Formats: sequence, structure tokens, C-alpha cells
Amino acid sequence: MSLAQVARVQAGIERVATRVPTLPVGQAVILRTLTLLTRDVVARMDQFLRPAGLNEVEFRTLSILFAHGNEQVCPSDLGGHLAQSPANMTRVSDALLQRGFITRTPSEQDRRRLMLRLTPEGDALMERLLPQMSDFMRSLFGEFEPADLNRLMEDLKRLVAALDAAPTLIDDRSEP
Repeated sequence: MSLAQVARVQAGIERVATRVPTLPVGQAVILRTLTLLTRDVVARMDQFLRPAGLNEVEFRTLSILFAHGNEQVCPSDLGGHLAQSPANMTRVSDALLQRGFITRTPSEQDRRRLMLRLTPEGDALMERLLPQMSDFMRSLFGEFEPADLNRLMEDLKRLVAALDAAPTLIDDRSEP
């Protein structure tokens, strides 16, 4: 993503607005910029993580397990935190298990539930990767003052709340 790309997005949305005058140009530009920015950040994280044999979702999965220390975590709970489907969480946990970064064992309370935990190898990987990821984050936000970051986070929270309250674009009342 570049500033030139943002300018192209804005110009394109302004062209659309000539045909749809009710289009909120500013909001459309922000939404499209957020979408492109997210895609670019994930792509850069994937590029950074590739040498470690991980992708961004696998890294976030390991990060949550790392945060839980020696506690076990249910894949469905992880899926909720990561906004991933049960099928994708199975795929992610299978891949991390195969590489020796996690263990998967039946729950002591309910043998039908599986529980995940970092292995010592997974823990060591996170201890190696997290400082590097911290450097990446500092490079992204280095020009921001703490007050700017706080304001940005508050604005993002307001956007999340607005999205939660917004009607869906798809009519769930599908007809057979």
C-alpha cells in the first residue's frame, strides 16, 4: 500500500460518486483504505513469518497460546479470538501439531473436547519471533505520539461498535 494507491482509490471512488451522488466518498475511501491496509499488513507479516514456516493466522494462534503460558486452550475458543472457522482452526492446529509447536490432548473435563498447549519448541519460537515482531510494530507506529495512538485506538473501537450495530448487507432470509 502506498500513498499513491490511496490517491487512486480516492479518485476512483470520486468517479463512482458522480454516478451515485449519495455515496459517502470520505467514508468509502476510509473503508477501502482500511481494507487494503489490513491486507498489506497481513502480507508483510506472512513474508516475515515465512522463514519460520508460519503464516499470520498460525502466528496469532501461537501468540494466544504463548499468552496462556502452560494453560491448555480449546481450539473453538481460539477460533473465536482469531475470527476463524472451526474447519480452519482444525487445519491450523494440525499444521502446528505436525511441526511440533503445539500438543493436542483430550480435555480432562470432557474427553470429546481437544485442548491445545505450546510445546517447548513452540515457546522457544515465540520467544525468538516476538521481539522481531515488536520491532516491526515499532517501525509502523514510530512516528505516532502516544496520544495519537490512544486516539487511533479509541476511533477504531468506535468503528468496531458501529460495525456491530450496522445492518448486514446480505439478507439472511434466503428463499429455497
